[in-house]
Amino acid sequence: MEKYLKIISDGLYRYVDGRLFIENVAAEKICKKFGTPLYIYSSTHIRNQITRIKNAFADINSLICYSMKANSNLHILRYVKKQDCGVDIVSCGELSKALKAGFSAKRMVFAGAGKTEEEIDFSIKKGIFLFTVESIEELKAINAISRRLKKITDISLRINLDVDVDTHHYIKTSRKETKFGIPLKDAKSILASRQDFKYVKIKGTQFHLGSNIKDSSPYIEALNKLNGLLKEIDFNPSIIDIGGGFGVQYKDEEIEPIEDFGKKISKFFMKNFPGALMIFEPGRFIVGNAGILLTRVIYRKHADGKDFLIVDAGMNDLIRPSLYGSYHEIIPVVKKSGKKVICDVVGPICETGDFLGKERFLSDNISSGDLLAVMGAGAYGFSMSSNYNGRPRAAEVLISGNKMICCREREKVEDLWRYET
Repeated sequence: MEKYLKIISDGLYRYVDGRLFIENVAAEKICKKFGTPLYIYSSTHIRNQITRIKNAFADINSLICYSMKANSNLHILRYVKKQDCGVDIVSCGELSKALKAGFSAKRMVFAGAGKTEEEIDFSIKKGIFLFTVESIEELKAINAISRRLKKITDISLRINLDVDVDTHHYIKTSRKETKFGIPLKDAKSILASRQDFKYVKIKGTQFHLGSNIKDSSPYIEALNKLNGLLKEIDFNPSIIDIGGGFGVQYKDEEIEPIEDFGKKISKFFMKNFPGALMIFEPGRFIVGNAGILLTRVIYRKHADGKDFLIVDAGMNDLIRPSLYGSYHEIIPVVKKSGKKVICDVVGPICETGDFLGKERFLSDNISSGDLLAVMGAGAYGFSMSSNYNGRPRAAEVLISGNKMICCREREKVEDLWRYET
C-alpha cells in the first residue's frame, strides 16, 4: 500500500503512525472539519505533474492547454494558470469559467463536435486563440460568423486518423466509427481548398486519440499518418495539436513514464515539424492522482457469504466505476488490524450499479463510522457528479502543505430545488 501511494503521489499521500496524510494534513482532521463525502486535492501534486510535462517536452516549442473538463474547480484552474498553462475548453460555460479564473482567451483552444452558433460568436468576440474544427459544416459556420463579425478566425482541423488505443471503448476518440474529427479523405479536400474560406485561417491540425493511454506508440502511429497526409497535400502547419489522453496509474500497472513519452514524441516532432508549435491538452495526467474521495462507512453488511461496506459516497459522487468499470484503489484512512476479507464497497444509491469497488481485500475490522479513501479521484470525479437520488454534491478541499482551503462548499438540501419554479 505504501509503495502504491509513493508511486502515484511522490509521497504526498502517506501513512504516519497508521493514519493517512494528504501532504502535511491528516485525512481525519479534514473530514472532521468538512464532513463526508469529500473531495480532497493536493496542490503540490498538480504543480509536480505540470513540471514533469514541461521538462519532458523541453526540447520543443510547446503549449500546455489544461483540459478543464477533467476538473474545473476555480481554485484548481487558478493554480494551473499560475504554472503558465493555457486551457482546453468545450463549451461557453467552460470559456466563461476559464475567464473568471484569469486565463486569457488568447491561450484557449475550443474543442468539441457540437459548437453552436452562439458559442462560436461569443468565442470570436472574446478573441479565442484557436478553434478545433471537427466537420466541414462547422468550418462553414465559423467562416460565415467570422464574415459577419469582420474577423479572421484561426482554426486547426481535428483529423480522425482511425488509430486504435488500449482503453475503454467509451473513451476511444480516434476510431472512424466515433463522432469525433474529420475523416482523412475529407481533411485532404478541405486543406486542398482552404483558400475558399476567406475568413478562416487554418493554422494547423489536431488529433485526439482517447483517454488514459498508457504508452506513446499510438501517438507515434498517429503522427506518422498525419505526416504522410501533410506531405501528400503540401501543407506546412504552424501548429500541431496532439490532444491529451496521457495515462495515470490507478493501480500497480505499467505506464510509460511521461519523461520517455516526451523524448520519443519530441524526437519525431523536431525531425518532421521543425518550427511548429506543439499543443497538448492533458487533464487527467495533471489532476487524476491529485484527488481523493473520502467516504465514511454507514454499515457493514454480510449477506449469503458476501461482505458489503455500505458507504456515504455513491455513483452520484463518483460515476466512473459504474460507467466505465474503472478501478480506483480503496484504502483505510486509519489502518485496521485483523484478517483481510473480500468485500464490495457500495454506495447508498438505489441502483445495483452503485459501487466504488468490487472484491476488495479490506480488514474485517472495518465497521460503521470508519473512513475510506478512494484514490485517483481528481479527474472526472466531481466534474461528472450529480444530484441523483436527491443527494447534495460533495465539498471540495485543496491542500497546500499544512493549509486546508475549502474551494467548494458542500451543497445544501435546499440547493436541490433552487432553480425550480
